[in-house]
Amino acid sequence: MFCPKCGNPLPANARFCSLCGVAVRPNASSGMESPLGSAFERSSAERDASNPYAAPSEADPYAPSDWSDAANVPDYLIWNVLSTLFCCPPLGIAGIIFSIQTNSAKTRCDFEAAKRHSSTAKTLLIVGLVVGGLQMALSLAWIILTTAIEVGSLGAL
Repeated sequence: MFCPKCGNPLPANARFCSLCGVAVRPNASSGMESPLGSAFERSSAERDASNPYAAPSEADPYAPSDWSDAANVPDYLIWNVLSTLFCCPPLGIAGIIFSIQTNSAKTRCDFEAAKRHSSTAKTLLIVGLVVGGLQMALSLAWIILTTAIEVGSLGAL
C-alpha cells in the first residue's frame, strides 16, 4: 500500500503515513497498489476534470458554448487604423475604439459582446471606406472641373 498524498510505501495495516502524516484507509484489495494505479483506472472525464488547463469538453456545463469561436472573432483594428489615416478620420477613430473593445471582450471571455463590437467595427470600416472613396471621387471631379474651366477661360483670351 502507498500513501495517496506522497506515494510513500506503507505497511498493509498502516493508518497514517509515516512521512507526511496523512490518514490512510486500509485497502481491501491486495494491499500493494501503485499510487498511479488509481489514476489509470479513472474515466477520461474524471481525468479531464482534474486538469484545470485542459480544453473544456462538451460535457462541461460551465464551458462557453462558443469557446472554439473565440479566436475567430476579428477585430478589424489594422483596417480601421488605415481607414483613419487615408479615408475618413472620424469613422476610423470610432472603428478603432470598437476594435479595442472587441479585444477587451475576448480577453474577458465575453464572446457575445466581442461579436457585437466586431460587427460595429466592421460596419464603421465599410462606411468609412465608402465615405472616404466618395470624398476622393468628388475632390478629383472638382479638380478636373476647375482645371477645365481655367483652361477654357485661358483659351478665350
